[in-house]
Amino acid sequence: MLTVTGTREILRDRRYIYHAYKVFVEDSKNERTHRIFTMSTVYDYTAAEWFLDVRKSCRNSHGKIVVGVWGEVAGDWYNNRACRHPAADDPYSYLYICTGSQCMIYHLPDPGYHPPRCFAEFFTDPNVVAVSVGVEALRERMALEQRIWMKNVVDLGTLAFDGLQRQDLDLGRYDLDQLAKAVLGKHMDVIRPGKDMKWFDKDTASVWDTHYFKVFTPEKVAYATLDAYLCFLIGTHLYDMIKDRSTSKKDKKNRMNRKNKNPMKKN
Repeated sequence: MLTVTGTREILRDRRYIYHAYKVFVEDSKNERTHRIFTMSTVYDYTAAEWFLDVRKSCRNSHGKIVVGVWGEVAGDWYNNRACRHPAADDPYSYLYICTGSQCMIYHLPDPGYHPPRCFAEFFTDPNVVAVSVGVEALRERMALEQRIWMKNVVDLGTLAFDGLQRQDLDLGRYDLDQLAKAVLGKHMDVIRPGKDMKWFDKDTASVWDTHYFKVFTPEKVAYATLDAYLCFLIGTHLYDMIKDRSTSKKDKKNRMNRKNKNPMKKN
């Protein structure tokens, strides 16, 4: 079972504008807690600095940067909760991106504004791979609404089919929580909050709030972070699984080749 909590950090940084949080994902079975640093921002230059740090520090053994991504429509500011009945064409207002121990919540501008240049540069990098559930739909929405093109995307349901090789499971229809249990283990059962979970910290709204940049509660940030984190965790686990299987087959083939060559050398 997974338990997630969050705390808000008070930081004084004159160069970049963001709200900082610490999110703790507790795995009760393995008695392990993973800490994630999450920042929430609406400013391009702050996001650009975050992307720069990711490019420097988050490449895997193949030189790729795997990021978990998740999109969400605007919350109900008046009732301070998730929108109960969002329309099918409501644009995404938030994009969550996670690289394991670092996460960014970006408050997207209204459709029609100039796209954030740093996002376009990051997601068209051939070394960046965005993983999520239903990621093709997310890519289409980002292209249509924000003119941001995600060059390399991988759907977690498809990746799970290749990684697990379980013909008996309809992995393409699994949601995020179902995939987490199927890929990472049954102990990865997420306790989700109720629909009335408060989204916005209205006590600080008079100081920080703008039309686009709402201050999230630590609880909202915790579960937003968790969605992107699970995408990252499932994706990297499956990539490692596929890589290990491929390496094992290659090693077996090399051993067979050496065995077949040895008799010839003796002659």
